[in-house]
Amino acid sequence: MTRINGYLEGIYTFLSPLSHIGDSHGPDSFLATQEILDLNGRPIEVFTYSGNAIRGVLRDCGSKYFLDRLGRDWMLKVPLDVFYLLFSGGSIGGNQSIDIDQARRIREAVPIISILGGGVGNQILAGKMCVNDAYPVCKECKHIIPGEYFDDAEGDLLSWRQMTTERSYTRTDDAKDENKRAYLQDENQLKLKSGEQMMLLSDGEGNKKEKNKKKDEAPVQMRYTIEVMQTGTKLWHRIDIRDMTEVEFGALASCLVEWSKSPYLGGQNRIGMGRAMLMYNWHPVGGGSETFIDTTCSVPLLGNTASEAKQKYDEYIDKYAAYLDEHKEGLVKLIDAKS
Repeated sequence: MTRINGYLEGIYTFLSPLSHIGDSHGPDSFLATQEILDLNGRPIEVFTYSGNAIRGVLRDCGSKYFLDRLGRDWMLKVPLDVFYLLFSGGSIGGNQSIDIDQARRIREAVPIISILGGGVGNQILAGKMCVNDAYPVCKECKHIIPGEYFDDAEGDLLSWRQMTTERSYTRTDDAKDENKRAYLQDENQLKLKSGEQMMLLSDGEGNKKEKNKKKDEAPVQMRYTIEVMQTGTKLWHRIDIRDMTEVEFGALASCLVEWSKSPYLGGQNRIGMGRAMLMYNWHPVGGGSETFIDTTCSVPLLGNTASEAKQKYDEYIDKYAAYLDEHKEGLVKLIDAKS
């Protein structure tokens, strides 16, 4: 059986600010950083996007694709432990709930688990990909990022600190908006139930309760600030791949295609942060390179710009889909799924 070895390498280009929080102080949040050694062996600080976070996104997208493709016209629902195995990598510890042979069958039957691994019972199923941290294409990282990703025509490289900015937001107290207060129940108005009498509080007791109420009320209005990487920031990233089958390689492609449907990374996606374009090149062992996926177009392209390479990678997806269709009944029984 042919085994695929090599690495994916490419660039995330952000079309909106990127939030990836490391520390927070009060209402202010700051970017995640780590220290690396510069060319002279001295430690310097640089923004870093966690490889574990990217791995989590790929796992979520791949698992969603798998269950949607397997379910087709019906919603596939799996037991909680299988759900955690697919979307969170499972867990280990305690008594083994799935025997080793069955765990191996699950790995063989579900390529997404095979390439990303997971914890089953008290054993770990190793994955087949190493997802590295992502670094900004900046002056501090020039010695660790391949030169082909730098454009000398742009002149001097920026420091990553020049790529950051702050975004401030205000969470307003809508209870103070007169246009909305009509929908707010007046707590000073006591409601009577049928057959009950209203008990009036003395002025002293009423004032005491009102003071305690005001004291206990938490302020709703606040201002907070988020440090972000600016729109246009480029992050270099690499994924190393070892001993994948063609079907597993297709499963990896499906992760990225699913991600391209909602191409966001980092936090604060609800307000549009983290929208990105992705361009990965495939570098097989033995040399050479070709495009693996390109989401810079309206429709994501798998494979090389040449139609031959694109067709090759489309076949990986088709083979993966056909694999799911062919083994659908057995897979549902294996993972104890219910529709």
